[in-house]
Amino acid sequence: MTRVPELSPKDVGAHVPVSPNLAPETYTYDYIIVGGGTAGCTLASRLTEDPSVTVLLIERGPVADTWGSRVPLISANPFDKDTLAHRWWSLPLERAEDRYVEVVRGTSGDYNQWKALGNDGWGYDDLEPYFMKSEKCRTHPGSKFRGSEGHWENRTNPDPFRTNALVDAALQKLGIPHVSDFNSPDAPAACTGVLECTMDTKNFRHSTFRAFLPPELTQKRKAQLKIVPDTIATRIEFAGGGSHNLRAIGVHFEGRTMRSAPDRYYAKAGREIILCAGALGSPQVLMLSGIGPKEHLIEHRIPVVRDIPAVGAHLRDHLGLPVMFEVPLADTMHHIESSTTKQLVELLKYLITGGGLLSAPLQSCSTFFPSRLLDGDGVLSVANPRDLDASVPENAPDIELMHIPHNSSECNTPDGVGVYSLMVSLIRPKSEGTVRLATSNPRAMPNVDLGYLTSPEDYIPLRKGVRFVLRIVEEVRKQGYPIKGLAVPTGRSDEDLDKMGAGVDGERSSVVDTELRVHGIQGLRVCDASVFPEIIGSHTMAPVVMVAEKCADLLKGQKRA
Repeated sequence: MTRVPELSPKDVGAHVPVSPNLAPETYTYDYIIVGGGTAGCTLASRLTEDPSVTVLLIERGPVADTWGSRVPLISANPFDKDTLAHRWWSLPLERAEDRYVEVVRGTSGDYNQWKALGNDGWGYDDLEPYFMKSEKCRTHPGSKFRGSEGHWENRTNPDPFRTNALVDAALQKLGIPHVSDFNSPDAPAACTGVLECTMDTKNFRHSTFRAFLPPELTQKRKAQLKIVPDTIATRIEFAGGGSHNLRAIGVHFEGRTMRSAPDRYYAKAGREIILCAGALGSPQVLMLSGIGPKEHLIEHRIPVVRDIPAVGAHLRDHLGLPVMFEVPLADTMHHIESSTTKQLVELLKYLITGGGLLSAPLQSCSTFFPSRLLDGDGVLSVANPRDLDASVPENAPDIELMHIPHNSSECNTPDGVGVYSLMVSLIRPKSEGTVRLATSNPRAMPNVDLGYLTSPEDYIPLRKGVRFVLRIVEEVRKQGYPIKGLAVPTGRSDEDLDKMGAGVDGERSSVVDTELRVHGIQGLRVCDASVFPEIIGSHTMAPVVMVAEKCADLLKGQKRA
């Protein structure tokens, strides 16, 4: 079996305290990428398409490429507290929503808003080619809006749950149309349908790691692409000075698993350093390197390289309210949890045919809509057809209903009970939070304050969303289906709805220009969800891949220049 060629810090860097300026050419790479997640895998793959280019990819976590990580249902455990991603959060959270299966671009209006804010080159028409370049869409092979030659496979999966079909029928009765392709720019601003998932033809989850850095490719490119997992980037090294001459020239790093007095290493970047550590990790690395709010850096005794107050600010996150109902056990994922025999049956189905519940994502259907279009009776009311034009930024959905045939909170499910959730997700929040250093120790997790519901404006769409869920369930009951409240508000007043709990998802920041270059620093870019000018009203995985595709083109263009 071919494996990814994993290296250790000592294999790719000069041992410190050797002066960074004396690092031998052996440890100089054209590009150093910090973060091997969604963006990092995509970017590393694209840059090393040129056989003359060398890349060092530093990743804080391990290479997670087990059989279980490739099975859609097994890999989609949002309550696994042992994952590095879960431990990354430094403040208590209800849950981290699964976002690594569903492929949703967002509406064209999301990106047209980016352009309207002054970000030339970031409108939907500018970005659609990058969405198409990355994907191999199996469900809509003839669509002019979808890619068919990319590395990243996606398709819809047959939905095995009748509850979803009943909810879909109720939504259409309430004015929400069903669409076959959420990712078409022609889809209306309010719609429901089946989500496309990152799955290959064998019903394995097709992550960006599997798509862009499969073991066969990394072995072929091992002379030019060095992958170093379980390694912490501790800070960036700079050279020069003044307002125009400051340049990022290298990265300091150490092994994550070495707890006491770890050896430290350094590698040079001949061209550029790209931070792909995510909306929490990239701000942390910048601040540890002396780039960020001056007062905060001084507080942690970090020499100020450049005062950029926006680093770690303006964090926005999708907020989810779980509204749960009791339904027949067979119509939920709890069916497979109810007995060992059923689990073995489903495992055999998957091993023999590639089908069954193990091939299904935790969430296969969704609904998006602008809450302002709901009338007092919870029915979509469209006075002007233009209100459904999703290319208009003002029409972008602010609510997603996530159809989840499972308990969507961490509370225990009673034995023999099937739970169906309609998660009300606020996807265009006004509330903002921050990422701040807890300490100058790079091993420490940052302090993350998501700022949920700090803006009173966020309560309005959430209330409408919860009321709409109750209206949907009324319609489902009219069809004779046995569904009853399990975790729902006891009343419909604003006060009743405001008492409900919350869960989590996405992000924003603004420290880069339209070519993703950190302001005032040469040779340093950021490529992840933290560069979104405004939070996207969708799941963030596909938009992050798009950003990485665009970043790769920007870097290749810089090289040619």
